[in-house]
Amino acid sequence: RTMAEDTSHSEDDVQETKKSCWDCLPCYRPYAGDTTKLREIVVNAPYSQDPELLSRHQFMDNYVATTRYRWWNFIFKNLYEQFQKAANFYFLIMAIITSIPGVSTIPVYATVTPLAFVLAVTAIKDGIDDYKRYKNDRELNNRTVEVLVPGGDTQVLKWDQLQVGHVVKVKQDTNFPADLILLSSSEENGECGIQTANLDGETNLKIRQALKETVSLSPEHIAKVGSMTVKCERPHPQLYGFEGQLFMDDAHYALNPSHMLLRGAMLKETKFVYALVIYTGNQTKVMLNNDPPRFKQSHMDKVMNKQLYLIFILQFCIVFTCTVLSGWFYVNRAGKHWYFRIEDTSVAAGTQDAVTNFFAFYVLLSVMVPISLIVSMELVRLGQAVLINVDNRMYDSEDGKLAAARSTTLSEELGQIQYIFSDKTGTLTSNQMAFEKCSISGVMYGGTEKDTIGVNDSKRNKSGGDGSFDLKSQHKDGLLTEADRSHERRATRIPDMSTIDVDGDPRFCNMSDPALLFKLLEGDEAARSYVLALALCHTVSAVTDITRPGKVIYQGESTDEIALVTMASFHGVRFVSRERDVVTLVLPWVTQEGQQQHNDSKGAAASGGPGHRRSNTMGSRVQFKILQIMAFSSDRKRMAVIVQYPDGSIRVLIKGADDVMERRASKDPQVNSPDMWKTTHSHLFQFSREGLRVMLVGERVLDAKSYQEWSKRYAEASESFADKGDSRQEKMDRIAGEIEKDFKVLGVTAIEDKLQDGVPLTLKLLKKAGIKIWVLTGDKQNTAVNIGKSCGLIGWDYQLEYLRATTPEDVMKELKTIKQHLELSDKQGAALMVTGASLEVGLEDKTQELLFEVMNHPIVRVVVASRMSPKQKARVVTLVKTKLHVVTLAVGDGANDVSMIRAAHVGVGIRGKEGMQAANSSDYAISKFRFLTQLLLVHGTLSYNRNAILILYFFYKNIMMAVQQIYFVFVCGYSSEEVFDGYMLNTFNLCWTALPILLFSVFDRPANVDELLEFPQLYLSGLHGDLFNFRTFWISFFEAVVHGSVVWLMTWYTAHDMFDSYWVSSVATYTVVVLVANTKMAMITTTWFWFNALIIILTVLVYFGFIYLYCGPIGFSFSPWLFGVIQQVMARPMFYLVALWLCISVFLQDYLVYYVQRIFNPTLLMLVQECRNDTSKKQDLIYALNNKSARRKSTTTYTKAPNGRNNPGNTGMMGAKYPQHEAKLKMLAT
Repeated sequence: RTMAEDTSHSEDDVQETKKSCWDCLPCYRPYAGDTTKLREIVVNAPYSQDPELLSRHQFMDNYVATTRYRWWNFIFKNLYEQFQKAANFYFLIMAIITSIPGVSTIPVYATVTPLAFVLAVTAIKDGIDDYKRYKNDRELNNRTVEVLVPGGDTQVLKWDQLQVGHVVKVKQDTNFPADLILLSSSEENGECGIQTANLDGETNLKIRQALKETVSLSPEHIAKVGSMTVKCERPHPQLYGFEGQLFMDDAHYALNPSHMLLRGAMLKETKFVYALVIYTGNQTKVMLNNDPPRFKQSHMDKVMNKQLYLIFILQFCIVFTCTVLSGWFYVNRAGKHWYFRIEDTSVAAGTQDAVTNFFAFYVLLSVMVPISLIVSMELVRLGQAVLINVDNRMYDSEDGKLAAARSTTLSEELGQIQYIFSDKTGTLTSNQMAFEKCSISGVMYGGTEKDTIGVNDSKRNKSGGDGSFDLKSQHKDGLLTEADRSHERRATRIPDMSTIDVDGDPRFCNMSDPALLFKLLEGDEAARSYVLALALCHTVSAVTDITRPGKVIYQGESTDEIALVTMASFHGVRFVSRERDVVTLVLPWVTQEGQQQHNDSKGAAASGGPGHRRSNTMGSRVQFKILQIMAFSSDRKRMAVIVQYPDGSIRVLIKGADDVMERRASKDPQVNSPDMWKTTHSHLFQFSREGLRVMLVGERVLDAKSYQEWSKRYAEASESFADKGDSRQEKMDRIAGEIEKDFKVLGVTAIEDKLQDGVPLTLKLLKKAGIKIWVLTGDKQNTAVNIGKSCGLIGWDYQLEYLRATTPEDVMKELKTIKQHLELSDKQGAALMVTGASLEVGLEDKTQELLFEVMNHPIVRVVVASRMSPKQKARVVTLVKTKLHVVTLAVGDGANDVSMIRAAHVGVGIRGKEGMQAANSSDYAISKFRFLTQLLLVHGTLSYNRNAILILYFFYKNIMMAVQQIYFVFVCGYSSEEVFDGYMLNTFNLCWTALPILLFSVFDRPANVDELLEFPQLYLSGLHGDLFNFRTFWISFFEAVVHGSVVWLMTWYTAHDMFDSYWVSSVATYTVVVLVANTKMAMITTTWFWFNALIIILTVLVYFGFIYLYCGPIGFSFSPWLFGVIQQVMARPMFYLVALWLCISVFLQDYLVYYVQRIFNPTLLMLVQECRNDTSKKQDLIYALNNKSARRKSTTTYTKAPNGRNNPGNTGMMGAKYPQHEAKLKMLAT
């Protein structure tokens, strides 16, 4: 039983939930504690002696079960699930019909055996998977934890024995057993560090804080029954959403996600914590978010299902025709054959016989639908998934992980992707943030390489034991930035950067500008306010650096924030500690409020003479009180903190996306001057053009009265529960917005997010493969565009079109203008730039059609959508998928990409610095974006080729077998007599034609890995569905009909002339069908290994051994009518001649078709195979495909290489002998 999600509550926590019709059953009856809108939890209630409290304090236990089955329902539930598939249900009906006495001449086992085999294989596979989950569950449930009992002592319980209300003691480096509320910790301030790698993959240390009212409580007081009560919302899957209140001593206190410790997280940097259990078992957030691999049906499966419907119709027509002929024969001809012993030949009797034969004919022709194809596809896809999981070309040395196929049903879908939707940050870029430049009140710092002191290893010496860096040797003359040259000063006044203590990881900051430090030391108010804002407006924690005694490193959930704090540290403003609501900074200047470190530091700062060496500990150690933190969210796109400075002033420090911040900044020219806005906009544009991530930083001063009034309302909102109007968070955001406005803009930050290795080459190959790529990002438009250009996604010669309007009328007007520009353009490609606001309007009904018409224009190669929310990303993917009927792939690395990944046909998650949520919600998980080429162009192309041939071959051999039965109807008086023995019919698919095609579908390689990457155009066959479609399916179908007809006519009538026994002719025909099917298998194989050649040979040899035994004493008890038949067949030389002739005929027919196609209409795969061992031809082919002139110029040969030489003697693919190849190559190149 699962709990219904309830995210909208009212203050009335006694309102009962609606009763279900299942409540009469104990297993469906709600827990007593969950019958109200709010959950009320009493501390240590499980140890209470009060029956009333125990009766209403009933919740789900902490036993976790992720298995799909129980031992008592496995068979029934698994069969129910399997019969949801149409093919399985179809064969179940066939088996029921067969079991009806007098309806079918085929034994029941002939239809039951293959169905049972398919069901058994699938059940075993499901059972093994479920047993693995059971073992994992058992290991978790048997873990132990200490629990506080009344009196303050502890006892050890297993995890599955925990109950809501228990108080647990969790020790360092152990996982939390349930969802908990932190009460106190070994730290005096009640903080603890946790690592949530098991939840979202983030390894950064996160800080959780206990209420200050519970921090000092003793274990004896905490363990007292009823010492505290918690009211909170009922379980829901939002990982970082929680609303609650703690009641103690006639007072109540708000609880939020910062007080929660989620099951699966690990305690770090803290010796122990005491915490209250609030959610247990399958109601914990991690279990509610448990997202097992989802079933997705591939495009190939959908095409196959459509063909199956046509086969069902064809089968009905054949059965109906045979039924009519059966009735006619019974009435008009059956009485003339004495051995039928039919006395009543009336129409009524004929009709009754025809109706019986109708069902019998259905059973006989059920071989037209190969049931073994289902289990074969599952086994093949499983093998292809294993190949992906062990591919060393997708191994990442940084995280030590290979690619992971989390879905085994989409391997061929990887070879048919038409649209890729990609995130930018962390996907195309590395998410390794480094502070590069900044703009403060219109003055740029770190503007050029000459003016910026780099901090990487090539520009700086290694740090010494004191954490100082020798940057002095890097400076000569001209240290001032361009924007600051108006403040020229003597070289003797340039501060010595080597005297600055540095905390943090140098990789997070590439800027260390002495001009900025000079401004700070000189007392420039704008510079000091800006750097202080960076050092205070964050949620980063400072952790002791074990490699540099006395120094700290920064850890936090956001690498952007770490880069900002590191930049402040590099300019002397060092963030050194955070204790509850107090942040301590070390400033490079001396303040009246701070502690003066050295008496002469002020004089040193003023003089700054050359050669003067100040102490590494210069400046003041100052404490700032953090009054409130309004955390960043993707909806708000900003973060703010309210800080009380040492002088008593209260200030709001805010940072966020430039478009949001600009709207909320003060419009007073006295606060933000027009000149400042002009230079700031110029710097924003410049930073964005360089592909840097930009944010605006602002400050607002509050008076004490205004803050107190606002704080009171914000506290009320933070203690409230969700109602029908707003959730708690929405109320808090609305009130926060009242104070996050009318601020003074301090400056701009510019952070570099470097491209991942191999991204430009990957995008180039994917574009050559014919895949359209859309970038959906939350970043600024200019930043996204310039990243697109730098990685090669947007060609420098592309025509750029922008959609920026925000009203329906303006969007419609801009779309029409863009369409006209595209129609008149003479460019080879174009890129469409869209903002999130414009896209939101464009997706409305009035403009949607025109928007997609523009986006899907032939010359639009790339679409870049900026400032996108997660919901907008998912909506775009869904609309493209449904409107354009294309196969889509979404790739991302963060939690904001999960919706997009789930919406696409194939979701690819990148294990990145933003966590594992994207990877855990994906169908395929990789570590780097560049691995997409191996995943799509190699595994996707090969899987599509293999699975297409697998399906065609299965229908080929089964239709060829069905043809024998159809012809036999015409020679057996239109009766429902079977042409082959039941066991022989079953073993045809299970034994004599199974292994060769399975090995082929896993290991065959029509092109090797290097060729697939060297010629990405090979991917076009899957993208266009060339190998498996309506045409290829029915060509294969009629080929099977022709081959089956020839086999019937040659074998049956030849054997019939030699033998009088119908069973002798049956065995002879069956043997030839097996030989022809295996000959066909050999013909379609393109890569020969020793094992697949051996399997084909062994299959034929084992068949003859089987048929000898089956037609001998061993098979007499099963099919006595076959006794001695094979000896009669094998004794006749004519049989060998017919079998050999038929196999050679199939061989010659396939060879002739392949040869003619290679000469007159070769595919690119054929051309690649032809030049495999000829370097000259390969160079010519690459040149023809890559040279743009191949798209425009008409030539008679493609043998002209880049060096200008001609190869008139080349034949086959590009010699002058075959000028018709030019059109093919031009099409492929285009």
